[in-house]
Amino acid sequence: MIRRRMLLTTALAATAAIGLAACTDDGSSSDASDAGGASDGGGDALSGVTVSEDLGAEPTVEFTAPLEISEAKAQVVVPGDGVTIADGDTVIWRDLYVDASSGEVLQSWWQGAPAGGVQVTVDTIGQAAFDVLTTTTVGSRFVMAGWQQDSSGQARSLLQVADVDRVVSPLRAEGTAGSPSGTYPEVSLDGNGVPSIAGPGEGEPPAKTVRELLIQGTGDTTRAGDFLTMQYSGWKWSDGSAFDSSWERGAPFSFVQGQGMVIQGWDENLLDLKVGSQVMLVIPPAEAYGEDAEAHELGGETLIFVVDVLDAAHTAD
Repeated sequence: MIRRRMLLTTALAATAAIGLAACTDDGSSSDASDAGGASDGGGDALSGVTVSEDLGAEPTVEFTAPLEISEAKAQVVVPGDGVTIADGDTVIWRDLYVDASSGEVLQSWWQGAPAGGVQVTVDTIGQAAFDVLTTTTVGSRFVMAGWQQDSSGQARSLLQVADVDRVVSPLRAEGTAGSPSGTYPEVSLDGNGVPSIAGPGEGEPPAKTVRELLIQGTGDTTRAGDFLTMQYSGWKWSDGSAFDSSWERGAPFSFVQGQGMVIQGWDENLLDLKVGSQVMLVIPPAEAYGEDAEAHELGGETLIFVVDVLDAAHTAD
């Protein structure tokens, strides 16, 4: 498991839409869609919420606080003119979160917070959000009312407003071949781009993380604070056994670069890469999960990762 810890600010930006709390107080799912792709918004929380429609500016959200949210709701504020989001798509958006109890803006991309996004499935975001997002087009602004847990485990009532920027595609590295050193296990790809390695590492593993460029992409360059989306697989140096893979889970992985959400070897070595690139990271225990095998199942292990950088959503310039 790559994630190490979550802070409130990054947790809000880097997890699913708050429709993930698309459970009513009794734990059941709510249905927020209609034929037009938006919730009815007629009762409940969103009927008392006004969201600005100027897509060129930070959204303003007006309501009388505290706003009671009794069930998850979602609706489109401004329809976009792009492609319609489909089941399983990974989408990237620019968003802000508002505390429903106070009206306070907790974080905003327009004020320097990271971008966000999610893979659109019922399991990931809940039925209410899924029903709306799968009838929403790229370029749209939507609003959701729901709940999300902060880093202390407390459920917070929130409004999320997001402008959908794009659907991540392709879902594998694409570019020109790199020139790996040949020091580390050879990587091969199947027809879908899923990587495998020829075997375990040989000789002494590196004392510091090594990065080898396998495919040179042509997209934007990654930088600190990006909301990165990628595919990856990981193996133990010691015996070449696989221990984790986004490919096997069927969903890309996303995190905010440089905020301690992942192991050090990832946080410090996925910068200055072109989107579309594929790299191998060979990460010693000190920059992974430490030396103590009792503290973590991967403790004491040098790790080999092959990472496809699919998207890098920047903070506001």
